[in-house]
Amino acid sequence: MRRVKVLELQHITKSFFGNKALDDVTFTAYPGEIHALVGQNGAGKSTLMKILSGAYTADSGKVFVDDKEVLISSPKDAEGIGISIVYQELSLFPHLSVAANIVIGEEPVLKTGLLDEKSAYTTAKQVLERLGVDINPKRRVSNLNVSQQQICEIAKAISKNPRIVILDEPTASLTKAETDSLFAVMRAMRDGGLTLIFISHHIEEVFAIADRCTVLRDGRVAYTGEVSGLDERQIVDMMVGHSIEEFYPVRMNNPSASTALEIRNFGRPGIGPVSLKVQYGEILGIAGLIGSGRSELVRMIFGADKYTNGEILLNGESLRIRNTADAIRAGIALVTEDRRIDGLNLSMPIRFNISLPNIIGGRETVLRHQFVRRKFEANLVLKIAEAVKLKYGSIDHRVVSLSGGNQQKVAIGKWISTGAKIFIFDEPTKGIDVASKAEIYRVINELADSGAAVIVISSYNPELIGICNRIFVMSRGNIIKKFDSSVSENDLLLAQSM
Repeated sequence: MRRVKVLELQHITKSFFGNKALDDVTFTAYPGEIHALVGQNGAGKSTLMKILSGAYTADSGKVFVDDKEVLISSPKDAEGIGISIVYQELSLFPHLSVAANIVIGEEPVLKTGLLDEKSAYTTAKQVLERLGVDINPKRRVSNLNVSQQQICEIAKAISKNPRIVILDEPTASLTKAETDSLFAVMRAMRDGGLTLIFISHHIEEVFAIADRCTVLRDGRVAYTGEVSGLDERQIVDMMVGHSIEEFYPVRMNNPSASTALEIRNFGRPGIGPVSLKVQYGEILGIAGLIGSGRSELVRMIFGADKYTNGEILLNGESLRIRNTADAIRAGIALVTEDRRIDGLNLSMPIRFNISLPNIIGGRETVLRHQFVRRKFEANLVLKIAEAVKLKYGSIDHRVVSLSGGNQQKVAIGKWISTGAKIFIFDEPTKGIDVASKAEIYRVINELADSGAAVIVISSYNPELIGICNRIFVMSRGNIIKKFDSSVSENDLLLAQSM
């Protein structure tokens, strides 16, 4: 029996400034299925979905819904034919109630022109019940956790009665437990007859939730079909076009007996007291749930936030870090969690971003009499770009023009350029594709092999197990467990849940 297609995109092509982002892409989805869309950053996933949601218009190709050709030239057109998109970045109003957020844009109003709160509550309650979740529509969004806010975004999309829902990396900021809750909601949506298009960088999630998948590579379809019968390695190989032999690089060295960085009874109200040591040549992982205090701890070490008690020791000697400049001069580097906010200046060139810490530090590698030596600066930037395998056109191109994975390489490279000996990475592979992850693992491994001390914070347990010598678990601002790299994922997850 012929399956009815709810959606079909035929031979879609889209170019930007002469570069093809999509090249003859055909994509099909059926009612009551979860269809995963995977690929590296820059593979064309977001462009394809923006065409489907009306944010972009294709240069050529056709879109069919229920075997009828449709024209989608705006988000309103997409909404009118039953297509909704939930973006990775939440667009809720935190000061409003759940109900007010769900009906926003189509608010029921009283004759006075004010929001009909009773009607909004009823609508929101019905949508949330349809999703099988227990969230009070009267609660203020600011009082919800991240997964509940993500579900509110989905409920807002569902309130428009779509037939096709696009979920753009909905698990990016979620814990394992929160992801499981979201997947339960997605299954309820699928079982209710909706078609879900699910974008994710986590291959294991494809196997956990998707019925079929499409793999994009360099703007073309590399595979479309059932998920069953595939394994993670096959999907990764199709994404990159070749086999990645060692996803997590093999450690060739042993940590030195020499302690690089130590903190003793360190912290502030709500964080600590924490004591830990990291050796030269070691990669120390820090696991924990969102809100466990991991980022706060390393920001205090780096001088980005103030600490009120304890001490920092560098090479066994007490070190006072009052600000980030003190940390940089001491050879400490922090690759922050969100490169877009406090890691990079996206509007400035690659050259500027990589050389900036050297300029601030007054390093003679790029400065002479307080003037930038452009030739020396260019040589430094080119050397770093080669070391991190940066893909770029010119070092004078703006960072915003790079893919997420290459932006992260710039964020890492700028600290490598300083000659730092202690590197702290906060969620180093968040929001980047599989191939870029493998390259960043290689860079982290090479830093440790060269003798640097490395601390890695990650919410992705396989990552910590794959690259770290030891793993500490934080909860409520304190270290509660310590493991070596032989720890199982289950034991690490259990420790975080305590």
